[in-house]
Amino acid sequence: MKKMELSQQITRVEIQLKHYAYSLTMNKEDALDLCQDTVLKAITYAAHFTGTSFKAWIFTIMKNLFINSYRRKVKEREWLLQSKASNGGIGNLSFDNPLSTQNYKDIIKELNQLDQSIGVPFKMFVEGYKYKEIAKIMNLPIGTIKSRIFMGRRILMGNLKDYVS
Repeated sequence: MKKMELSQQITRVEIQLKHYAYSLTMNKEDALDLCQDTVLKAITYAAHFTGTSFKAWIFTIMKNLFINSYRRKVKEREWLLQSKASNGGIGNLSFDNPLSTQNYKDIIKELNQLDQSIGVPFKMFVEGYKYKEIAKIMNLPIGTIKSRIFMGRRILMGNLKDYVS
């Protein structure tokens, strides 16, 4: 496939790709990243395209990229949880630098002082959960979750002014 033809094909399906990416990720930024990765992969492997439907080919690339990314994130989350369990939880990690240890203890102390309605979703967000996952687990609207995470961030920034640059 020639460069000009490839460019035209990508332009024809660009809007549909963005909609499909958003339906997979449910996040505008992640959807745009997925589109960019898809187009990059399509350009890289354009010489391998032998089918009759460019649209089906590029959508398959996007779906496979999304699935691989999702699997990678699940494995990272599992590793993180195992790591925390083997270290005795988030509050028992050790650092080489005494100042870092004190800073970490201050942050954990403030984090643990958050009201549970704010602290739980905030901790889950820090651990890598998406807003939608937190909302489903806590059985709350996604807007409420976003608001509580925002409030948690604001409270921590106010209480930890010495650490905010």
